[in-house]
Amino acid sequence: MKIFVALVHLIFATTWLGSAFFYSVILQPKLNALPTAEQRALARSLRATMTPLLAASALLTIVSGLVMMVQLHSQHPGSFSHSRWGLALIIGAVASVGALVIAFIEAVAARREGGPSEDGAASGPGRRFRRERSARLIALALLFVALATMAVARYSQGS
Repeated sequence: MKIFVALVHLIFATTWLGSAFFYSVILQPKLNALPTAEQRALARSLRATMTPLLAASALLTIVSGLVMMVQLHSQHPGSFSHSRWGLALIIGAVASVGALVIAFIEAVAARREGGPSEDGAASGPGRRFRRERSARLIALALLFVALATMAVARYSQGS
């Protein structure tokens, strides 16, 4: 069971981080260089695929990570915050949840605003783009923090 949970965690954490990196750093700048009509159509199509993939990957990563934390805590009783590996796990978990919360808030805000009107007049499309890009990059940075802290936890276990 421990190996299964670890595999789920590894596979979906890799999917979450890799997809978020590819979308935010590589694909999004290319998408923004397209003409507006093509950009909207492709973005809508990508969101239909990427949103469920990233949401499922995020939830499976966080849930499997919490299961592994409980398993580790049962092997090393005491306060997590009094060891380097325990503190690293806590920081990684908080960073992961933070990335998920930012993505959720951004998705809700984008849905509330809706898309630009047919004549292209949107309420601050440039501002919305900058906000979305900033939110994606902050969430991506939090995922890298989670990755780094999990590596620290792995190699300082028991300290």
